[in-house]
Amino acid sequence: MTRYTLHLEPKPQSRPRFGRNGTYEDKKMKQWKRNCESQLRLMNPRIIEKGAISAAMTFYIYPPKRIAEVKKKRLELESEIIYVDKRPDIDNYIKAVLDCSNEILFKDDGQVAALSSQKLYSLDPRIEIEIYELE
Repeated sequence: MTRYTLHLEPKPQSRPRFGRNGTYEDKKMKQWKRNCESQLRLMNPRIIEKGAISAAMTFYIYPPKRIAEVKKKRLELESEIIYVDKRPDIDNYIKAVLDCSNEILFKDDGQVAALSSQKLYSLDPRIEIEIYELE
C-alpha cells in the first residue's frame, strides 16, 4: 500500500465545453490538473506498470459558512467526521484525480479494479489517496 496526500482543494471534473473549434476543457480545471500532476510527480512515486489495483480516496472539502461558523460543529469539523451530502457528486472528484494519476501512479486508470471513496468536511482541504496492488 502506498499513500499520497495532495494539498489542494478537491475539484470535480468539469464537463467539456463546446466552441467554434470543437471541445475544450475549462481553464481553471486545466490549471488544477497541472497542480495535481506536479504534486504527484514531486512525491516521486513508483509507477505500477501492469496488474489490477485498488484505490481508496478521501476528499476533504472546506465546509460552507453555515457549518464552519457553528460553535457546536467545531469539534466535529476538527475531527473530520462530518460527511458531505451535497454536490458536486463524488464520481466527478474521483474522475479528476484518476485523470491526473495516469502515467504517474499507474500506467492507465483502466487498471483500477476496486475503488472506495468518501467526502468529508475539513478545515484543512486536501485529497488522500491510497493505492494497493491486487494479486
